[in-house]
Amino acid sequence: MTCVVVPTKLDPENTDEVVTDLDAMERALKENEGRVLAVITTTSCFAPRIPDQIDEVGKLCMKEDVCHVINNAYGLQCKKTCKLINRACTVGRVDAIVCSTDKNFLVPVGGAIVVSPKDEVIRNVGKVYPGRASASPIIDLFITLLSMGLEGYSGLLSERNRLLPKFEQKFSEIAEKYGERILHCPRNTISFGITLDTLTRGGGDLSEDETLKKKVSKEITYFGSMLFTRCVSGTRVVPRGESKTMGNDKFIGFGSSTEKYGNPYMTAACAIGLGEDECDEFFARLDKAFKDFFAKRKKDDAKKAGS
Repeated sequence: MTCVVVPTKLDPENTDEVVTDLDAMERALKENEGRVLAVITTTSCFAPRIPDQIDEVGKLCMKEDVCHVINNAYGLQCKKTCKLINRACTVGRVDAIVCSTDKNFLVPVGGAIVVSPKDEVIRNVGKVYPGRASASPIIDLFITLLSMGLEGYSGLLSERNRLLPKFEQKFSEIAEKYGERILHCPRNTISFGITLDTLTRGGGDLSEDETLKKKVSKEITYFGSMLFTRCVSGTRVVPRGESKTMGNDKFIGFGSSTEKYGNPYMTAACAIGLGEDECDEFFARLDKAFKDFFAKRKKDDAKKAGS
């Protein structure tokens, strides 16, 4: 079995988004005609990537008679994503939608919900389940849903929606305070990102200079470690030009979903379960991390100048 990786692309519509390359996907289906088991798309993405155009992909899968599985890890909490999935099920082919219990229902990691518009798929999934796995994820979800009730869960969804404008505004304000900007990704309403250009001293084409690439990457990832040591978890710090090799495939721009993203950046999510106090504390710690980073840089520069 071979995994065919279909690249994403930068949005041509004057945003910072990384979007589905439908033309590349159609070519991949044609080139591998008769040998494609399934197309796996995702609606749960870290900015600057946005949910795949699963409605259009669904049409391609229906046309080519290929299974379509959607990774909807934390999309249940987002109305826009749910509407997009409903549309994909209506206009195209969708065989299964996989959702995470911990990301949508605040339970420990380890469980998933499989949803399908086809009864046959759900029956087949039930038949292949070995019956020897732990029941903990099911019990955790059952207890949590009983504890919260419908009103409690609906309240958490409403609170997330209420905090969205504030989260984006505060993120943007801190970015501007340190010479950065928020990434303009209007079609991702869970994950948000800001540039980290001022954290690096290097620039230009990193792919041509391995020494510069390592230096810049070290500066960016150091900022990520500063956040972690300040008990800020869940953020992602992504340098430019990172590469990883998996099997026979080399992924350039690893972490940013595209080879040529123009900025290093960090992301943070306004997800279900976030409270206003936690939101304020996150931005206070982010602000302090920026201050401490530049204070350390100034101190290091003074030492070099004096030596």
